Amino acid sequence: MLQLKVVVGLILIWWSSNGVEDAVAAPDAHLVNIGCSSFNASDLHSFFANINETFSDMREEISNQSKHFGTVQKARGEVLTYAMFQCRNYLSKNDCLSCFNTATTQIRNCSNGNGARIIYDGCFLRYNIS
Repeated sequence: MLQLKVVVGLILIWWSSNGVEDAVAAPDAHLVNIGCSSFNASDLHSFFANINETFSDMREEISNQSKHFGTVQKARGEVLTYAMFQCRNYLSKNDCLSCFNTATTQIRNCSNGNGARIIYDGCFLRYNIS
C-alpha cells in the first residue's frame, strides 16, 4: 500500500509490504524564503566570475569533504564576494549536495543583485558582494 505524508515541509513516501517500511525524503522540496538585493553589482564580469567560482568551491567542499557548513570569499578586481552555506547536519552528503544545487540554481534568479539569500527546509545559501 502506497502512502504519502507531508511532515514539516518534507515529503515522505513509503509503502508497506509484510510489515517492512521504506522512506524516501526530499529535504530541499520546500522553499521557505528568498530575498534579493535591490542594488545591482557595478562590475558584472567580476561579479559573475566570483559567484561561479564561489559556488564551485562550496560544491567541492560538500562533495569531497562532506561538509554541512562553509564560507568562501573571492576577490577579483575591486569586487569581493562572500558566500555562506549550511544544510541540516542530519542530511546525507547527497541530500546536502542536492539542496545546495537547488539553492544555487534558484538564487541565480536574483539576477545581478549585490546580495541574496535563499532558505529551504534542509539548507540555506547567502552571498554578498562589496
